[in-house]
Amino acid sequence: MGTVPKLSPFEKFSFGCGDVGCTVIWNVVAMFMTIYYTDDVKIGAAAVAAIMLSVRIFDGLSDLVMGYFLDRTNSKLGKARPWILWSAPFMAIFLILCFSVPDFLGEYGKIIYAFITYFFLTVVIYTACNLAYCSLTSFLTDDLNDRASMNSYRFVMTAAGSLILGYVTPVAAKSLGWLGICVVYGLVALALLLLCFFVCKERIKPQPRRPEDKVSAKESLTVLSKNTFFYFLVAFFMIDFANAGITGSSGMYLARYIIQDDSFFGHLNLAGTLPQAIACFAFPWIMQLLKGKWNCIIVGYILYVIGYGMCTFLVTPDMRIGTYDYYVMLVGLGIKGVGWGIHLVALFAMIADVAEYGEWKAGRRLEGATYSVSSFGFKIGLGIGGAVVGWVLSSVDYDATLAVQPLETLNAILNINFLIPLILSVIGLVLSLLNNLDKVYPQVMKELTVRRAKEAAEIQQAQEQAQTQQQVSLEK
Repeated sequence: MGTVPKLSPFEKFSFGCGDVGCTVIWNVVAMFMTIYYTDDVKIGAAAVAAIMLSVRIFDGLSDLVMGYFLDRTNSKLGKARPWILWSAPFMAIFLILCFSVPDFLGEYGKIIYAFITYFFLTVVIYTACNLAYCSLTSFLTDDLNDRASMNSYRFVMTAAGSLILGYVTPVAAKSLGWLGICVVYGLVALALLLLCFFVCKERIKPQPRRPEDKVSAKESLTVLSKNTFFYFLVAFFMIDFANAGITGSSGMYLARYIIQDDSFFGHLNLAGTLPQAIACFAFPWIMQLLKGKWNCIIVGYILYVIGYGMCTFLVTPDMRIGTYDYYVMLVGLGIKGVGWGIHLVALFAMIADVAEYGEWKAGRRLEGATYSVSSFGFKIGLGIGGAVVGWVLSSVDYDATLAVQPLETLNAILNINFLIPLILSVIGLVLSLLNNLDKVYPQVMKELTVRRAKEAAEIQQAQEQAQTQQQVSLEK
């Protein structure tokens, strides 16, 4: 612990730029792809739900595969950085392709095109880039405060990026079209990811491994199965990003059909994202106040429940800008945003701790496989969230050609935005109260420090013995 120099503010900023690059790609997909498919391309809501969910099933498996390859990557550029370098250009290319569904294709042709482009963007390209980026945390520093600080930078910056996207995209899409705006976003994302690649160097080298220390894919799964907190992380990521997928995909429907103004989406996004950014910025102090990352997760879920609860029970389909329930909604989203900011930084910062717990528990350190939980839960959750939006809209026979939707559809849109996320948040809160990594982590690191020193000494001794034997053989 603390064996490498502190990260500079510019390194933390550059690290954050990497996630902003991913956010530029993914937030456009998460916030606008569903309504692009249903309202612009005219793909049915049920078909959109099927696309979202089927791709995510493959996506979850690809994370485990990518984690396996990442653990076995060793190059002059490091373990994680090479994957960021090669995947960044393809992320930009496939974002453009996803939002370029040809008009001449028939209904089934559009569905097939949407599935294929969405599949390659998420299952292959985004998996490689984002999993490598997330695992980069444990290779940049082993200092817990630096890890918390760099993730604080990261999520303040992604919150700012989300705010800009929320305001700019609905307006820019009308003037530039989806193709034009995605070309711009693709180039911006590419530049940000390359900045992260060139500035952020991997300082923490993996523990030297003897041939007998190498593990197969089956053994990797066995090691993960012994890590109790890996299961909690999977659950938290799936719940949180199912919420994010639901609210992100349905926000434009709320703006278009209840507020009746597409540009309001920016204000809706601001209500939750600005408090999130403030909470992310203040996270190092909040973590000290709450005495641990796990406690931050619990408090985050409590704020989710309060914020979504206010919106669920007090907002009506008659809401308009300036009405009572309009302001209730903004306050509720703000409370949820604070909880999301606290929760999000804690969750990502804690992945490295969970990897170390797994090393302590099973004697193996699997950064890539453990970090796959973030990408796995992130994308499975978002896929479920996007599918839920399609299922609910399909259940009320949503018709994109109607400028004014019937009351049943308006109520469905409110339930998607608030009631379903409330239910998921309650489930997350209950799970977070069942265990607490903060209570065992100090003992874990104390024993790991001793164990690592002993293993390093044994490896060095074995290497010296081999060199001595080789020298003796040469002399003979």
